[in-house]
Amino acid sequence: MGKGRKMIALVILSIMAGMVYLTPFLRFTFYDQMIEALQITDVQIGTLGGIYGVFALIGYLPGGFLAEKFSAKHLLILSAAGMFAATVWYCFYPGFWALCVIHAMFGTFSVITFWSAYLKAVRNLGREDEQARLYGSSEAIRGIGQAVVSFISLGAVNAFGQAAVGFRIMLIINAVVFFALIVAIIIFIPKDDISAEGQKVSEKKDNLFETAGRLLKSPSVWICIFVIMSGFTVWTTVNGYMGTYGTRVLNLPDGLSSTLSIVRSYVVVLFAGLIGGVVIDKFSCKGKGLFVIFLLEVLSVAGIFLTSNLIFVCVAVTLILGFFANIIKSTYWSILGEAGISREMTGLATGIISVIGFTPDAFSAPVVSRFIRYGEQQGNVETGFNIMLVWLAVWAVLGMTGSLILKRYTEKNGLSVKANG
Repeated sequence: MGKGRKMIALVILSIMAGMVYLTPFLRFTFYDQMIEALQITDVQIGTLGGIYGVFALIGYLPGGFLAEKFSAKHLLILSAAGMFAATVWYCFYPGFWALCVIHAMFGTFSVITFWSAYLKAVRNLGREDEQARLYGSSEAIRGIGQAVVSFISLGAVNAFGQAAVGFRIMLIINAVVFFALIVAIIIFIPKDDISAEGQKVSEKKDNLFETAGRLLKSPSVWICIFVIMSGFTVWTTVNGYMGTYGTRVLNLPDGLSSTLSIVRSYVVVLFAGLIGGVVIDKFSCKGKGLFVIFLLEVLSVAGIFLTSNLIFVCVAVTLILGFFANIIKSTYWSILGEAGISREMTGLATGIISVIGFTPDAFSAPVVSRFIRYGEQQGNVETGFNIMLVWLAVWAVLGMTGSLILKRYTEKNGLSVKANG
């Protein structure tokens, strides 16, 4: 593919990647409005997040197989259509048990038919020494698309005054975007541009299940799982709960807190993706770069504890926290090559890594929601949020540990891009 066609493919892939995770995670930005509109509790929101996570986890491994066997274009169309249907149903506020089914659909169509195909497509757009920039640029584009849709949605929520009406309009906007993506994929994504390489690789494999078994025994895969699981837990905690932290602990108005959540989750990622990608690629080993960013995340958590009584300073620190969390998320898939995973194994490897590395999708929201409920039961909700911050710091320390292991493994096996020229 020429540069122009690669860029079109990257933009469409990235916008799609943004939308399939924007709608299921509306609680990241509109947590308090969601509670009011749907008439549900903190624990019920946590349950919806857990259901999404379970179905997502179920889909990662078969999604890896599908990425090797089928056209990415067809998988993308199916993903967009499934997300469109689930979002339209969501618009009718069908009740809690129906919301559980809807979030199960979100988990299915954002993963099994999309995730590994997306990661493989992005990786195949450039060389190993460009991977952090490619994934970082994709995250940046995702952030732009998510920010635009989120700000339009926030305007709708604020314009109608009543949370129930505004939240429904926001869901309609999301559904329209999914429909537009179906059309864009059909028109602009040629079948062979993204899937041909995967099909050639698949034809050479005697048995994908045997290959998956070998990957499960590989240290490379488990190192990636360690780093990615730590980074994903940090990211999902920051994006999922720092907005309502602003409302309940810092006493910010709902509208301002949602605006800051959009900035933290979707605007900051633009700079985090572009800057982080360039910075991580500059290190002789990506493990070194990620160690530094995880360390800065720990220091940012400490900064929130120290500034919680200084509202504006604390708000600024939460944005810094979001910046580092998004650098980690923007670049952690760039470690595949330095961990020793070949391009030919990308589809299966990302499926295996994701099914374990993204288990926080299933347990993080239920766990953190119970921290918050504990604080409320103790008569001080800030206590629950402080426990959440400790949880966040622990996972960042685990990320530092995983990054050091990656660095040593890379150097021991001569896998560093810089070392190999």
